[in-house]
Amino acid sequence: MAFGKVRILQLSFIAIASAVVIEGLIGLVTNSLAILSDAAHALFDSLTTLILLITTQLSLKPPDEEHLYGHGKIEPIGGLIGGVALIGLATFLMIEAGIRIHTNVTIVHLPIGFWAVGYTLAVDFFRIGTIWGQTESSLTLKASLYHAFSDFASTIIALLGFGLTYIGFDDRADATASIVLGSLLIYLSIGLVRSSGSELSDAISKNVVEDIRKEILSTKGVSVCKELKARRVGTKTYVETTICVPDSMGLSEAHDVASQIETSIFRLCGDSSVTVHIEPVGAEKPIKKQIESLATVVKGVKGVHNLSSVYSRGKLYITLHALVDPQLSIEEAHTIAEKIEENLKRQIEDIENVTVHIEPYARKLRAEFIIEDAEVQKMIRQIVEAHPNIRRLNRIVTYLSEKRRYINIDCSFDKSVSVEAMHDTVSHVEREIKKRFKEAVVTIHAEPLP
Repeated sequence: MAFGKVRILQLSFIAIASAVVIEGLIGLVTNSLAILSDAAHALFDSLTTLILLITTQLSLKPPDEEHLYGHGKIEPIGGLIGGVALIGLATFLMIEAGIRIHTNVTIVHLPIGFWAVGYTLAVDFFRIGTIWGQTESSLTLKASLYHAFSDFASTIIALLGFGLTYIGFDDRADATASIVLGSLLIYLSIGLVRSSGSELSDAISKNVVEDIRKEILSTKGVSVCKELKARRVGTKTYVETTICVPDSMGLSEAHDVASQIETSIFRLCGDSSVTVHIEPVGAEKPIKKQIESLATVVKGVKGVHNLSSVYSRGKLYITLHALVDPQLSIEEAHTIAEKIEENLKRQIEDIENVTVHIEPYARKLRAEFIIEDAEVQKMIRQIVEAHPNIRRLNRIVTYLSEKRRYINIDCSFDKSVSVEAMHDTVSHVEREIKKRFKEAVVTIHAEPLP
């Protein structure tokens, strides 16, 4: 596409330059201001096309030590110069037309004038057909297309002005046609200058910014999007933003979120460079505080400690130790654990697993977090099933996070076993597991045997 832009502008310059020569010579022969105005328009157009061609070639240069964002800003400079040149041309034509209306200059009515206009019309059709459909990502091609359309319109007006005088109308019709042409050129050029100036000043559509914001906030795991900045340099969009993610999200998970945002913006804006700064949730309640609050409101819970929460593959894994009355039966304690789990899943999204370790109040313990490993689970199963007080092993969940292994175990005891006796048993199992896996964090959830 980059080569295509240059090639299109080269062809456009050659075509319009030939029209300048033919219309200029015939305009002088016929003394038609409309034809001369159209030739002058074509002359300025060929000069601005040459400027656009040069600025486009410069804008395609790769970044260097002095232009770290590349040379894309040179391209709208070409569009700005082209627009200003057209405004100057239009003003000149309108002044000249006003003078001719008052002096009533005589036009030489030669049929060759129609040949000049016809050739220029053919050039205009060629340029419009070559550029049409290529302007979406290039201000220089858009400027060239505006010039081609204005050339076409001016040539039609020149044809009308010269034709009316040829068939006998007042020669001032030729000058009047030139005034209409000048007004049209000014109207088109103001729009071009405005769009080029906007890009040079880093202005960008509010709708584009809002679409980018929606894409970011729709990314799973993003709770806040702030300090969003966007600008265009040539055909490339640069986006910078700060996002907030849950404080329990790991580094690799946060990186995946940033990568998803980059992909979404590239799909929305095309060629783009995206910088994402990641922060833990700020003004919002940290997830651990929220979990602790939801667990301690459950009746019978005297305290919560060794709480952990970690995101893995977009899901939240929670482990916690809940302190309860040491004299409760294991069945009563299990009911409390189930209520904690229900409360967390009802209030917090994306929870994949909750493991609640019940402890007698005022006893010290430890634990926390998960990734699966069949051999590890086999060894743990042997340790747990070797203990006579544990009637059944229900589930083993293992996972890795931040280079640590987390082991969660669900097992069943007789209903009549006290919390204190249960706790002594699981503590013994934890010690046995840690003899094999010294860096592991072990959490055991005990429940009554059905």
